[in-house]
Amino acid sequence: MSNQGHGVYPWLDAYWLQLNRYLNCGRLPCALMLLADEGMGLTEFAQAFANRTVCLTPKGNAACGQCSACLLFNAGNYPDFYQLRPEEGKTSIRIDAIRELSVSLSLSAQYTKPRVVIIDPADAMLHQASNSLLKTLEEPSENTCLILIAHQLSKVPLTIRSRCQLLSLKDIDLTKARDWLEKLGCQQAEQYLRLANNAPLLAKSLWEKEALEQREALFKHLLKLMTGRLDPLVFAEAYLKCSGLPILSWLMSWFTDALKCAHGSDQQNLINPNLETDLKVLAQRLNLKQIHQLLDRLIQLSKLESTQVNQQLMLEEFAMDCYSFSVK
Repeated sequence: MSNQGHGVYPWLDAYWLQLNRYLNCGRLPCALMLLADEGMGLTEFAQAFANRTVCLTPKGNAACGQCSACLLFNAGNYPDFYQLRPEEGKTSIRIDAIRELSVSLSLSAQYTKPRVVIIDPADAMLHQASNSLLKTLEEPSENTCLILIAHQLSKVPLTIRSRCQLLSLKDIDLTKARDWLEKLGCQQAEQYLRLANNAPLLAKSLWEKEALEQREALFKHLLKLMTGRLDPLVFAEAYLKCSGLPILSWLMSWFTDALKCAHGSDQQNLINPNLETDLKVLAQRLNLKQIHQLLDRLIQLSKLESTQVNQQLMLEEFAMDCYSFSVK
């Protein structure tokens, strides 16, 4: 976290100041949508801002942490704060939760400070839930701010988006993100940030799982598979051991780069420029049609990743395709 006392990750400090200007000018929006990729710390950011909003004696841009409102908020008992999330074990916010929120907001607030609602994430609302929330946005409750967190704006209905003030937090301070990781003990902070598409919390998670080492090992397995020196089932087994890592994304990036190499792209245009030499080996082992076939297979796998389809069987089929293409 930042050392400035407001409980916000340091790479979001500039956005924290921007939100506080709303409070300082008395212009808190009725509905605010925070947009960024997962792993940026939006949940903690929104919670810290909610705390700052209800605090009775703020210290500059930070909640005091000691007033009665702060004590209730930090204990999870502040009556004018609501946070909607998918139920445990679920991935969607259901209409019942939105209806209960609407009933609560129709009642009088218990404090004079603004009521704050966090919907996290807004792109997890089912269609009926979105329609129900729309009624609340069209007739906003007095002295209430709804904060909607979104990771994929395209999944939020336009009718919802158009009624929110949008704040995109995608352009973060990468220097502060790198320094934060290094203070935690990560000696390959820049590499992990690149691997996580510049999402610091995801980078931290990948570092804790030693993802760079596992990624390097898997790439070596792929090269052996593509040169006929590794059994496809052994490759599939190695893949399955890397549970919780974005293996499909890695595989797609390698074959996408192989396709670029086949078309003669320069190193700076590759997703993995440090692997250029080995990627050219992949490109030489395959023709363009085969690379496209493997990429199509990976896209199909990614679409089925969260389903009940037998992932191991599909992965083994993919590995066998790779092996069969390598046999000249």
